[in-house]
Amino acid sequence: MTERSAARTTGRVVVGVVGLAVAALVVGAAAVVPLPALRTEPAGQLVTPVPVDQQRVCAGSVLRLSDAEGQQATTASAVGRADVDRGSTGDDEVEALAGADGSSSSPQLVTAPVDGDDVPLVAAAQSQAVDSDDLVGFASAPCTEPTSSTWLVGGSTETGRVSLITLVNPTDVNSTVDLGIWAEDGTVQGPGIDGIVVAPRSQKVVPLSGFATGLASPVVHVESRGGRIVSTLQQSVVRTLDPGGVDIVSGSAEPATTAVVPGLVVRDSANLEAALADEGSADLQSVLRVLVPGDTGATVTVDVATADGTGTSFETEVGAGRVTDVPVDGLADGVYTVRVESPVPIVVGARSSTVSGEGAVDLAWASSASALQGDTLVQVPAGEGAVLSIVNPSADAATASVAVEAAGDDAAGQAEEEPREVPGGSTVEVAVGAGDRVTLRGADGLRAGVSFSAPGALASWAVSSPLPASSPVTVWP
Repeated sequence: MTERSAARTTGRVVVGVVGLAVAALVVGAAAVVPLPALRTEPAGQLVTPVPVDQQRVCAGSVLRLSDAEGQQATTASAVGRADVDRGSTGDDEVEALAGADGSSSSPQLVTAPVDGDDVPLVAAAQSQAVDSDDLVGFASAPCTEPTSSTWLVGGSTETGRVSLITLVNPTDVNSTVDLGIWAEDGTVQGPGIDGIVVAPRSQKVVPLSGFATGLASPVVHVESRGGRIVSTLQQSVVRTLDPGGVDIVSGSAEPATTAVVPGLVVRDSANLEAALADEGSADLQSVLRVLVPGDTGATVTVDVATADGTGTSFETEVGAGRVTDVPVDGLADGVYTVRVESPVPIVVGARSSTVSGEGAVDLAWASSASALQGDTLVQVPAGEGAVLSIVNPSADAATASVAVEAAGDDAAGQAEEEPREVPGGSTVEVAVGAGDRVTLRGADGLRAGVSFSAPGALASWAVSSPLPASSPVTVWP
């Protein structure tokens, strides 16, 4: 090989090596330096839907599982007729829905149409005094908004105790209902507990004993798909041959670490203590019913007090996934608020009973109340000894100034507004009467309930604020 050709060959090799090095550098740089990318962000738009008409559903008459002759023991029949009072800040109309099993129980749908962007306040409530064979007592319940989730804390399926779950579907589509049932021994399973179909604009009754008998302390979670529903639980008691009262259990607040039960009524306590000595009368005792629906038990703190601070406080253990009935002993006559603090979410209700001097017996289940939000209208139905309890649940909270505007049953009457100061950790009572419509303003975060008390007649239920008539949502293309 000549020197010239050798030089040419060496040059080609050097150039090739340099080329490979440059190529490797370019590839490495491409791996390190991100390549430009074309991105587009979807244009989301915040949209506020048109407000919907306001609706409240009343459960209807007290029911029994038989006809007037005591036959048809699996068919619901109405006993008497419930009185319904309603009121709104606009126009409202009422419509009767189909009763369970073709009965005349007459659940009612109250509708207050929106006027442009003006969403009216509307409230309704029902009450009924019953005196029919084994059904004797006084029952009252609020008419509530349809929802997809309701917790019912109350009832029993022990001997002589009848608990009926009532489901009212006010919509134009079928509602499919699933039940979650807990009791003192844990969850209850059984055929038919899921997939219960409630036809449009109608009521369906489901006996709790159809899933399990002998339950002393049930709690029922009602969930619906399709049409939203209103669910209540009716309990009646017969001790041997003596009627022991009737009540309608309305929904309690969703599970939370703080539960407030306003309007637990204790009356005729001396008669009650004497009656408790009789065999089979243990459930006359006032109790706090607590469920931990989760997997971790807890030590809960319970405070029971009247508006003037009289009462008791204690701690108790509650197991996970089971219901605990906690006796509340030694309470003098009065209207009490129960506050329960827990490190884990709980569901709470409370039961009390009365025995009149003439021996008439009744019971009442008081539900835990959700926090009030915005202006809230309360309708008081017929009933003796009505009291509106307004609760500021936290002792650390500032004093709340609540405007209480009450209008009488006479539509021509003028509403009277009275400011009420509710210190933290206290309850303020407002005396109300049948037909009164009470507007609460400035009560955000507080709780409220209505209770009734008369010889042989008790009832109690929680006040709830209206759900948002429309909530802004982000719509993506």
